[in-house]
Amino acid sequence: MTPFRFLPKAIRILLIVNAAVFAIAFVLGSVMGLHLNLPGAGYGNIRDYIVYFGAFFPTSPLEAWRYLTYMFVHVDFWHFVFNMLMLWMFGGSVAEYMGAKHFTAMYLFCGVFAAFFSFMLCMAGLTNNPIIGASGALMGIFVACYRFFPESRLLLFFVVPMKLKHAMWVMVIFDLIMAPSGDGVAHFAHLGGVVAGFIYMYFYENGFRKLHNIRKPRRRESSADNRQDDSEAIEGEVFYVDEQKRMNEILDKVNREGIQSLNESERQFLLRAGDKLRRRRGGL
Repeated sequence: MTPFRFLPKAIRILLIVNAAVFAIAFVLGSVMGLHLNLPGAGYGNIRDYIVYFGAFFPTSPLEAWRYLTYMFVHVDFWHFVFNMLMLWMFGGSVAEYMGAKHFTAMYLFCGVFAAFFSFMLCMAGLTNNPIIGASGALMGIFVACYRFFPESRLLLFFVVPMKLKHAMWVMVIFDLIMAPSGDGVAHFAHLGGVVAGFIYMYFYENGFRKLHNIRKPRRRESSADNRQDDSEAIEGEVFYVDEQKRMNEILDKVNREGIQSLNESERQFLLRAGDKLRRRRGGL
């Protein structure tokens, strides 16, 4: 598993925010038993207040803040640990591939849609249970992981080795079977996250990148630029600084927009820069 300091910034921020809310709810509420007396809410445990004000209630769809806040509320230790492990293990790869902007947008979209999906099923009379936790958003991220890395293997439920392209559908079938069971797990929110994940990935693969290319057409490079890229530096140190600057710009672009945003010239530059670095280090 990737060390925390090497995770994409978006993942680190999400982990920290979730951990902070959990610490307040679990440590101050459950362990220390801190109570508050809030106007309009009465006297109660701080953990109960966090759930009361932060959870999403399908029966109260107009309380708009809940579509976001519920994603960061965890009051059960194993619920928190399992969700954060999913975010750590699968979110990092997706964030590196999509870029921070798309990853964050997809995470929030899937979480909000999962809550809205629960509201729609509440209107249909299938559920009225409040929901908390990041599971809906994470199921959407799992869809992205399934689309990008279908042949990768994982231990489903930490026990069964399985490829992502199969595990995805096993989890969907499991949620469909367990949804009416009343086991206290927000299976409908999970399914809403899956639906949202496929919606976002459809536009990511067929819409967002095309619109991005229309708004930002590829820069036409002159023959002089091409000759400069292919030539050796006359003044090595000056050229090395310029080369490093361009390398940093390309890496920043990958972080913002994903590796798929690079044009052919940028890809070739990275390949050439890698070869030069290996030669400097005495590599083959």
